[in-house]
Amino acid sequence: MKVKFGIFADMHIDIMHDGEERLAVFLDACRKEEVDFIVHLGDFVYPSTGLKCVCRPERTPANVKDSLENPCYADKDKILHMYNHFEKPAYHVFGNHECDMCSKERMLAYTGGLGTYYSFDCGGFHFVVLDTNHLKLDGKFVSYENGNYFDYDGNTGLFPYLGDPQLEWLKEDLEHAQGPTILFSHARLGIGENAVLKRRAVCDAPKLREILKNAPNGVILSANGHYHTDGGVDKVDDTLFWDVNSLSCCWLGTKYVCEGRYGEEIDEKCKSIRYVAPYKDAVYAIVTIDEEAIRIQGTKSEFVGKTPEELGIYAEGSKFREDKEAGIAITAEILDRYLPYQKK
Repeated sequence: MKVKFGIFADMHIDIMHDGEERLAVFLDACRKEEVDFIVHLGDFVYPSTGLKCVCRPERTPANVKDSLENPCYADKDKILHMYNHFEKPAYHVFGNHECDMCSKERMLAYTGGLGTYYSFDCGGFHFVVLDTNHLKLDGKFVSYENGNYFDYDGNTGLFPYLGDPQLEWLKEDLEHAQGPTILFSHARLGIGENAVLKRRAVCDAPKLREILKNAPNGVILSANGHYHTDGGVDKVDDTLFWDVNSLSCCWLGTKYVCEGRYGEEIDEKCKSIRYVAPYKDAVYAIVTIDEEAIRIQGTKSEFVGKTPEELGIYAEGSKFREDKEAGIAITAEILDRYLPYQKK
């Protein structure tokens, strides 16, 4: 039993100007490492035309406004073609931003994905892609679509959810898995002791936990994106939960504007780039799993221009300060890790 794959998260083609170059670096590394497949963990790409956001104007995030008002600098179709036509299987995970300005159905048609949630096998292991992009309104699970979730505040029990139908599917899928399972998602799936990581988890994490505990062949790893930090690895029961850093940048928000990192031309073409802390190099990982351990071969980079700390993100009362105090600082890297696990 052995499998090797390349993984990245949160490229954000519509924010960063150099997504094509970053993806090329990732794909070249995957060729060199002779991976079995590649996977991204969401917030990768959405179509260039026919975009619409239905939330209240005052609730529309700055990056969505910019995407609606300005043509994307990047050649999205070319970048998507590069990913989809890699020599080995290329898998898509839906992020929340895939659902900002279009429906999931349109995204599936555009990306050629296998579904919003699905499973596959490779190297004696079972892999499951999950869709964390659901609201719970009046007791019903509603898919993110055209930015509808922006009208509601997070951490109020309204989102994000996997939803009962998906959990039922997952339970049945794991009952038939022929080997240890690895989960891929955009939002975090597990609840541990760390207060920040606990807050990040999907609202139905307790239900999911029972399903994972009872999986006949075990669930050894759950990898997620979304938070743009190398959030470390947290063990809950027998499952390791890993927050995967962004390929490109950390989103800081409109309070921490920094212009001129790449010059006036890029600032004008990519208006939201001023709200992020970009990484100089592509940040991704090559993961190898055998019968004994999970080996994560990460990458290190540095920030372009002023660092997040120089921009004052750790000031008193900042959410970034709370994260740092909980051991989750913003860094331009994914650390190497050796993670033994026990098979059921």
